[in-house]
Amino acid sequence: MFLVLTRVLLWLLVLVIFFYVFFRIVPKAYFTFLGGLLLAVFVVLLFVDPTDRTATTAWGILSLPFKPLGIVWLLLAQCLRGIKDGGISKAAQNQIRSAFVLLWLFSTPFLWQWVYHSSVERQVARLANLTQTETAETLVLLAHDTVEPQVEGRSQLQLGDRGNLILYANQLYQAGGITRIVVSGGDRLHFPRPDAESEDAAASSNEAELAAELLSRLGVPRTSILIDPNSPNLRRSVLGVRDLLAENDIDSPILLVTRALSMYRSASSFVQGGMAVIPRPTDYVAFIDPNETQDPIFTLESLMPSHRGLMLSTQLSDEYLLTIYYFLRGWLSPTELTCLECQVTDSS
Repeated sequence: MFLVLTRVLLWLLVLVIFFYVFFRIVPKAYFTFLGGLLLAVFVVLLFVDPTDRTATTAWGILSLPFKPLGIVWLLLAQCLRGIKDGGISKAAQNQIRSAFVLLWLFSTPFLWQWVYHSSVERQVARLANLTQTETAETLVLLAHDTVEPQVEGRSQLQLGDRGNLILYANQLYQAGGITRIVVSGGDRLHFPRPDAESEDAAASSNEAELAAELLSRLGVPRTSILIDPNSPNLRRSVLGVRDLLAENDIDSPILLVTRALSMYRSASSFVQGGMAVIPRPTDYVAFIDPNETQDPIFTLESLMPSHRGLMLSTQLSDEYLLTIYYFLRGWLSPTELTCLECQVTDSS
């Protein structure tokens, strides 16, 4: 009952914040049209398959005001209303100043490395350290964003932003003790579809298939790889992996390989789905020892605005928003987050 009430209150808070921003930015003449559009977006986001292109677009619209570039864009859009007859109102000037300061903060690498270290990676590294002596026969690799599309004209498999996940999964397999790797992924919406009549039979747009192909080239036997090819996001991966394990009479626990930033959301989602999880995170941003409390190393360059800082702040905000969204949809709960660490601590 408490979790249900918390979800309801969070939904109300999200609605209040969003419509406050909406009424502050949009001229009243457009309220009727845009109000109906926003209502339709909410309905789509709540009830339509989250992997559907429409639902993905709806999420992009609703989450925009809460992302770094979205916040700066809304401030600049608001200040345009204060520019009249070649003059700028005092309120518009303050909004421009605020947008400048926020853009600098959102683009500062050191700030976001410190946030990663303090709010995410220290806890994840500690959890991984507690479970480093545990193992399982089944490894689950979340292959989202790990590869680029294999299309005609490319003679090689290209790693994506999270390609290190594939290399780490192979490293764990080669170390021994693991008998199978479950690769979960899907067709990304922006991937080009291979031509069915193409002579390039290896052409594919499926992340799971491409990641499995790369694992086999690295030395993992094909017979040791199970593919879940219809899971382009975490929620679908939880359902797809659970069904795949049941079909092959495979019991948990599972070793879960994903990036450190999303490990808590991923692990708690799998636990909520009925699977015991041993976390194996990688792709850390800050270079830290889980047993130490030191902050990331400070350099003068890390205070200078850069695309890396903006990327880090965007990724972190995306993860927080997705965690809230998964909680609101009932796909994870703080109970799983707490129990996961408690179980690991007790077993240690």
